[in-house]
Formats: sequence, structure tokens, C-alpha cells
Amino acid sequence: MMLNFKSGIRRLIPVFGVYMAGCMPIGAQDVSPKKPVHDSICLHEVVVTARRSVLGANHVGSQIGQTAITGAMGRSLGSLLEGVSGMSSIQTGTIVSKPVIHGMYGNRILMVSNGARLTGQQWGADHAPEVDKNSYSDIEVVKGAEAVKYGSEALGGIILMQQSPLPYDSGLHGMLSALYGTNGRRLGTSGYIESSFKWHGNWAWRLHANTENGGDRSTAHYLLNNTSLRENDLSLTLGYRHQAWRFETGYSLFAQKLGVMQSAQMGNEQLLKERIRLGRPVYFTPFSRHIGYPFQRISHQTVFFKAFYDHPNLGNFSWQSTFQQDDRRENRIRRMNHSDIPTVSLHLRSLQNALTWSKTYRRWLSEAGAQLLATDNHNERGTGVVPIIPNYTEVAFGLYALQKYTADRWGLEGGMRLDGQQTKADGYDWTGTRYGGKRNFTNFTYSIGGHYHIDSHLKLTSHFGAAWRAPHVYELYSNGNELSSGMFVKGDSTLRSEQSYKWITSIKYADSRCSVQLDGYLQWIRNYIYDQPTGKNIVVVSGAYPVFQYRQTRAFFRGIDLDAHIRPVSSLDYHLVSAMIWAQEQSTHNYLPYIPSFRLTHSLAWSLPFCRSLSPRISISHRYVAKQTRFNPATDLVAFTPDAYHLVGFEAGVSVPVSEGQSLKVSLMGDNIFNREYKEYTNRSRYYAHDMGRDIRCIITWNF
Repeated sequence: MMLNFKSGIRRLIPVFGVYMAGCMPIGAQDVSPKKPVHDSICLHEVVVTARRSVLGANHVGSQIGQTAITGAMGRSLGSLLEGVSGMSSIQTGTIVSKPVIHGMYGNRILMVSNGARLTGQQWGADHAPEVDKNSYSDIEVVKGAEAVKYGSEALGGIILMQQSPLPYDSGLHGMLSALYGTNGRRLGTSGYIESSFKWHGNWAWRLHANTENGGDRSTAHYLLNNTSLRENDLSLTLGYRHQAWRFETGYSLFAQKLGVMQSAQMGNEQLLKERIRLGRPVYFTPFSRHIGYPFQRISHQTVFFKAFYDHPNLGNFSWQSTFQQDDRRENRIRRMNHSDIPTVSLHLRSLQNALTWSKTYRRWLSEAGAQLLATDNHNERGTGVVPIIPNYTEVAFGLYALQKYTADRWGLEGGMRLDGQQTKADGYDWTGTRYGGKRNFTNFTYSIGGHYHIDSHLKLTSHFGAAWRAPHVYELYSNGNELSSGMFVKGDSTLRSEQSYKWITSIKYADSRCSVQLDGYLQWIRNYIYDQPTGKNIVVVSGAYPVFQYRQTRAFFRGIDLDAHIRPVSSLDYHLVSAMIWAQEQSTHNYLPYIPSFRLTHSLAWSLPFCRSLSPRISISHRYVAKQTRFNPATDLVAFTPDAYHLVGFEAGVSVPVSEGQSLKVSLMGDNIFNREYKEYTNRSRYYAHDMGRDIRCIITWNF
């Protein structure tokens, strides 16, 4: 980029007659007869900005920047990513939300945070990713089966979350944002501060903090009691750079306490059937910020160390070691004043190491790496409740190699990977019988992809990849009820690894007036794992719950994504995102459960041409979600799916310059502004309540 910029400046020199040795005022003349007369123009500071991306030209995906992340304060990561074509979310209630890529969620989507895979307890539908999205500057979504570089569990795609590079050569600056949201009367603040200093080399640091406090959420017509939230997050990063070496270390904490909607906790089997028939709570209490029983308490801590070495001949080397500690406690209403004792108390520890080498020569790029991951998960003793899963350990390793070639108008890449994983589990069920065992899994994966620029506006990209995923301990051995969803889940210890083959092709057209990207994909999965209702209910001490059982099948996924920007004039931007997906069993052709229905989201934004110093911008959006007709009643608790719905939103904002290098931005946003009552098919709590009603958010951001 820098070479192209300099060459462009050199081309400007003979045009404007600029002397690189100095600057003269326009119109000044040299009176010496030996020198020609020139006009000169002083070039002021030119700022060249670029967005760091690990998404290669041979892959299909999208990127979300800092502005969109800041504007999503008060919303979950899953709802933020719904703005990407092909993405949706699977929810449990109003707070817990898991991202979905092409119908895949949970352990079929690999989440990478600052170079390390996230090893939190997000396997159950009521377990959301334990991350603070506000701490990242970029979030990238890779839609292909990108398992070669990142390992197992990347069947649906990858979500890459990364912070901006540390400011080794800049002074003190940062950002502070404040939030108020009407639904739940939420309050929140988020911000960071960073700087650098010199001492035997270049040092840089960054401190980020985030907090949120919310009360009971509400639907269009009633409160959802005990859905309050408390969240406090912190991260600190320190870096050192000297010549070809760079070292970085950091610590982060994600701490969250959230209430569980009480209508999902049933007293007996008859009440369970009645609540599902009504589809909404029966009793309500006034609004409260108090979090009572039942509730979840989550703590996720990360410590990492990175080392980088760049050699002009040998290539670039990087090593990263990451330790993660994840603690989850779930408290329910218990007899004998034992509610303060958790019924579920899981403690997960993981250590992962990754070594990577890459080298660029002429038009080629070679990359190779090795990864090792060790995980230990144990249950707390003395809870008086049989754990839903046994204690377990996992050890996984991977070796991979990639080769890329880039020409003027096209490029190709290919890669291969070898993985191995050993899982050991040991526990006792509610009858006192010991269960568990040791399972070994190995797999070979590969991928090939390429792109071709048909002309200056049209680009074709295609990628084929094989991926795999070993069954999680939760799918193998679970035997208990999920707190938030109100379901009793049973595992199957005979489950085998999922094997996936995904082919995705994208065509993109872009010019000054519009950009349109159309993605199509086919995916075949052998041994696809999902939970299905057995038609039976179980009564335990805490109440009655429908029983779900994990099973396997051969599945076939296919779909189309559309993302279009149309700018008829410079001040108007029409944005349309749409997705359609089909997912069936190959043998019976029955539809698979919890697959998002057809959805279309479009918005019209107007950047006001007057008062440019304030950068005023307003937009209105509309989302349509169709009724899921591709549905098998045998895989659900009810024989029907929710009706289609329309949601309308808006956004307005201005940015006020405060002083040199400082600005104040005020944004007002609204979701479901007409307060429609609706249910989302992929919300696991739709049997007991509706989705969220109107929410108006105000965000004030100070950049300094």
C-alpha cells in the first residue's frame, strides 16, 4: 500500500510542479533568469487508513468494524452478527443468544478471540459465548468450512474477533461510550484508553472496561420477570517491540449474572402442558432490577502471551500460549433454604499453544503450524444434585500446511490438516451407577479455493472444504435439565464424529453506485448430531420437563445469501440482506429442527448534505421473517411454528467536533418501534413467552 501511495505522489509532481525540497506560496516567482517560473502547491497531511483482515481473497465472508460494534451496545453478539448475510441467532429467552452461520451453531462454529479459540461452556442452547464484543475493533465472519488453519468445530464457519494493533508509535487516546436502553431500563458504559512509551525499545498498552446493568425485559404486552442482567468486563494488554521481535501479553475478565425467566420452570407435568398451550406466562410482578432464583453466574478469564519474529529470509514466526478459566454456576429454587447452593457448578480450564510460520516469495505464500489444546472440566462437589455431565478431560493436537498463489487477476490456495483428540469422562448418574469412558478421534481435512476477477467490477470466488467435529461430552453423556430452556436432555455415548463437506461460491459486483454479493452453498454432513423430543416428560424435584434425546443422521444443507448496497446519490445508501436455507435428512428427507426461516432485512440511510461538520445521518430499517414451513412436527414440542412477523427500526446520529482530535457522537436507535408481539422459531423459550418488545437506545460516545 505504501509503495502505491508513494508512486502516486511522484506522478503528481510534474503535474503540479511541486518541489519535494520545500514549499512556496501559490503565485510566488523566482526572479532568476536561469530558473523557470513555477507555481507550487503545499500538500497537507494525507491520512491513509486500512482495515486489518485475516480473511483471504479466496474465502467468502464479511467484516464488521468498530463503528458497528459500538452502535450495538446493549445488544448481544448474536444480534450484532445478524446484520451479516447468512447469519442469524438461536436464542434462549431475551439475553442468551448464540450466532448461527448457515444453520450451524454451538460447537459447529469456531470462535477465535485474539488468535485463540474460545473454550467456554457454550455447548448447551442456554449457554451463550462468554465474550465482551465491545472490546474488539473487528469481527470477521468466514462462511466456508475453514478447518485447515483453525482445526475442528469449524463446520459452519468461523467468527474471528480481534482487537486493533497496539499503538507503539502514538500518544494517549481512547474512547468512552454510555448507553441507556428502554427495554429493561438498561444502563451501560464501555471504553478504552491506550498509549505508548519508549524504554529500551517501544512499549504500548491498552486498558478496556465494560459494564451493564439491566432490569426485567418485556415483550410487547407483558413483563418477563426475573430477566435482569449484570455484566462487568475488563481487559489489559501490554506489548513490547524491538527490531524484528514483538511480545504481547494480556488478561481479560468476563463476569455476568443473569436471571432466568421463571415461566420456564414448571411445578408439575400438568402445569407444563398448560404453559406450553398458553405460550405465555400466567403471573406477573412489577418491574424490578433484582435477580432472584433461578439465575446463572458466569466468569470467564483469559491470560495470553504472544511472541513474533520477522526474518527477511526465513519468514515470519509466531507463538501464542493462552490459558482460559471458565466457571459457571446455576442456582434454582430449592427446598430447605438450599437455593443459595448451586445445582450446576462447572469449572473448565484449558491451555492451548499454537506455533505458526509463514513466508512470502514472489507470488507464493507458504504457511504451516502446529496446535495443542488441553482441557479439564470438573463439577463442584457438595451441591446435592447429580451433575448434568460427568467430569472430563480432552487433549487435542493439529498439524496443518497451506500454500497460496496470487496472480494479477486470479489466485488459488490449498491446504491439509491432521487432527487427533482424546476424551476421557468419568461420573455417576442419579442411580449411583458409574458411567463415562475414553474415546479417541482422528481426522484428516483439506480445502481448496480460488478467486478470479472477471473485470474491474466483477469477482468470482469459490471454496471447497472438509471439516469435522468430535461429539461433545454434553452430547455423549448429558442427563439433566437445561436451566433456561426448561428441557431435560439425554446424551448418547455411541455418537460418532461429524464429517462435513462444504462448497460455497460467491459472485460480487462493485462500482461507485452499488455493490452486490450473492453467495450459494452446498453442505453434506455425515453423522449430524441434534436433539429431538421423545414425546415424554420427566418429573424431578424442581418440576416437570420435556425430554430431549441426542441422535445422529446424514444431513444435507443448501442455501443462498444476498447482500446489496445501492447508492443512487452520494447521500443515500440502500442496504439489503437476505438469506434462505434448506436442511433435511438425506435418508427420510425430513426437515431438521431449529433451522432459520427465510428472512429479509433492508434499510435506507441518508447522510444529510448540509451541516457536514456534524456528519448527521438518519436511517430506517425493516425486517421480515417468514413462517418456517420447512418443519417436521416430530422434532418439536408443538405441531406448528410461529407466524411470520415484521419489525421496523430506526437510527439517527450526529458527531460534534469538540477540539482537535476529539469528537462527541450522539446516536438514538430503535428496535421493534411499533411494539409488535411475535415469536422467533429459533428461540428455545418460545414455548413459554414471546420475544422482546420495543427498545429505544441512546448511545453517547466520546473519542479522544
